[in-house]
Amino acid sequence: MYSRSKTPVTQERAQAIARHAFGRHASLLNFSELTDGYFNAAYLLELVEGPKSVLKVAPPDHVQVMRYEKGIMQAEVETIRLVRQHTQVSAPEIYAYDRSRQVIGSDYFLMSFLPGVPLNKLRKELTAEQNAATDRQAGLFLRQMNEIRGARFGALSQPERQSETWRQAFDALLRDVLLDGQEMQVRLPFPYEELYARLASAFSVLDEIESPRLVHWDLWDGNIFLDPQTHAITGIIDFERALWGDPLMEANFVFWQGSASFLESYGTPMLDTPAKQTRRLLYNIYLWLIIIIECYYREYENDNQEKWAREQLKRDLERLA
Repeated sequence: MYSRSKTPVTQERAQAIARHAFGRHASLLNFSELTDGYFNAAYLLELVEGPKSVLKVAPPDHVQVMRYEKGIMQAEVETIRLVRQHTQVSAPEIYAYDRSRQVIGSDYFLMSFLPGVPLNKLRKELTAEQNAATDRQAGLFLRQMNEIRGARFGALSQPERQSETWRQAFDALLRDVLLDGQEMQVRLPFPYEELYARLASAFSVLDEIESPRLVHWDLWDGNIFLDPQTHAITGIIDFERALWGDPLMEANFVFWQGSASFLESYGTPMLDTPAKQTRRLLYNIYLWLIIIIECYYREYENDNQEKWAREQLKRDLERLA
């Protein structure tokens, strides 16, 4: 997927990164771009001798990004380390994290390559029983991540902006994405002030959340890797949008019906009260706003994503009303 936020890296620069991380004798055998992502550039590095690794590179400073995207590379590194320390989740190992800008003009990190195939590319080939088993494993892993507790609410990428309450933190997140949209003059279903007021009128349901929990927030099938033979989960990736908040914000609860196997394994009813359903609607709407507005920052090659998200936004604004 083309995105203006992706930093191109030449093979010569990749060689320099490899030597900076693994020593002056490191030599590249293969180097290729991984194109599935939407924000950071990613590349596969294979050495003549040494570990196979994935290079992720942040956007250059001159590229305008959305407010919540500032600092998310550091958040990803920190979250991966937290998850590896406190859960049984197969997360990548961080080999190197460089913010010096001495090798290339952007922050970057190197992590271990996770074997397997993204679940979104295998889902239709699996039997109902295999899908259920995968969902049960994913539910267990997500629950382990959500059990990690923080001190304050808000994005891991911007600790200086974290808040004492979840209502304050979510209010700041929502205001930021609306400011992003205003700066790009993105048309929304209502004037910005009216849209904010409609959402803020339901904020009382956020007061139910008293403990900041780690939220992956992007655990869709494309970020879950499977062994194509055993169908066991071999790893989970893309922790860059992690935040301290309400586990109900996880992408896995976007569509209320969900997977019965996933929900059973997760172990806690998530949408069993009107207040929880209203919270999920608020999180849906926030997500659809991001997906719509980010298109104007990243300059995608088509508007399919924006059209789809606008349909979801219209539906959930009606449900909230």
